[in-house]
Amino acid sequence: MALVAELWKKLPLELVERIIDLLVDDHDQDPAYQWTTLRHTSRRQMRRIERHFLRHWVPQLTITLYSGPRCQIDYRLSDHAVEDSFETGRARFRTLGAELAEGTHTLNNQDIKSLWGQYSFENRVAHLRLGEGVLNQGMTGGYIVNDTDIVGLGVEDDGLDIVFDWRGTLDALLREEVMMRKLQTQMASDRKARLAAEGRWPPFPRIQRVVLVKQFVLDVQMAKRVAVQRHRLMRHDPSGRARLGSLTHESRHLHKQPLPPPTSTSQPNNNNNRAACCIICSRRTGPSIFEVVSCEESVVLSLEGWERLSKEELLDLYAEAYGWNCYRSLGQETNFEWQKTSKNDWLTVCSSSAEKLYSVRRWNPWF
Repeated sequence: MALVAELWKKLPLELVERIIDLLVDDHDQDPAYQWTTLRHTSRRQMRRIERHFLRHWVPQLTITLYSGPRCQIDYRLSDHAVEDSFETGRARFRTLGAELAEGTHTLNNQDIKSLWGQYSFENRVAHLRLGEGVLNQGMTGGYIVNDTDIVGLGVEDDGLDIVFDWRGTLDALLREEVMMRKLQTQMASDRKARLAAEGRWPPFPRIQRVVLVKQFVLDVQMAKRVAVQRHRLMRHDPSGRARLGSLTHESRHLHKQPLPPPTSTSQPNNNNNRAACCIICSRRTGPSIFEVVSCEESVVLSLEGWERLSKEELLDLYAEAYGWNCYRSLGQETNFEWQKTSKNDWLTVCSSSAEKLYSVRRWNPWF
């Protein structure tokens, strides 16, 4: 290593920068690595990568505000004055939210602004999505989604425009993404070692991938997010007085963390819900990040080397993951036949392979 370092120092600066340029470009489909690692190689690379992000990835960022379980209000980049945004560090996003409706009640501008007034560390009523339909070759569930902080958030009077610190917001989003990748690698290794010690780790790679999909869905996918959220909480409030708003009763079957009993104010009002036939119909809250991830994020794309798999195997793995997701989400924890039935339903549903493997699927309360 010392010899390599010495040789590196002897290279002309122009050649060094060109090599780093090629390295950065080689990771163009991995914004998390570009931002958290390659951006810090030099001042020139920092400015180059930040300009690239402002032109390419900020337009691929969506901020979704939730109004109850059925209404999602998307904000996207509205101002393409890239140079101003680069120098000021502020991005302006806009929505056509006045045209959206929740049930029979149209949301007006004041309603939307009031929703933003509820946004806080303990009540993340907005989530971020980066690269929908773009990352991981546009595969279903291949984008980044999280409820990290919208740094420096400001809401305009009409509620249709928001401004925020785009560097700080992307930094929070992508640093947690890298942290989750590292945790997932370690957790997957631990599960494989445990299965091998129990004599349950299969010898064939294809069956190994099926086993890993089950481990990811039922354990790793949510466990890594719980760990990262707790890390976020400790950084935000070392005293421990704050709480994680994402650990909701509705998502308890996913995060599996202890919760205080629900307050009377969190229960549906029977007088206002006479037509409610089930817990979904009577629900008034938006989703936590755990619910969104369970619906939108594909664990198949967490498998090492998934890019080299055949279309047939990818379809089978997506179906396997869907089956286990239904198994954990619909009160069928002890019904292994339900997983098989759900998997078969997904495989035989009347849609093309392209639709199954290349689509954008958003959370809904009936998933």
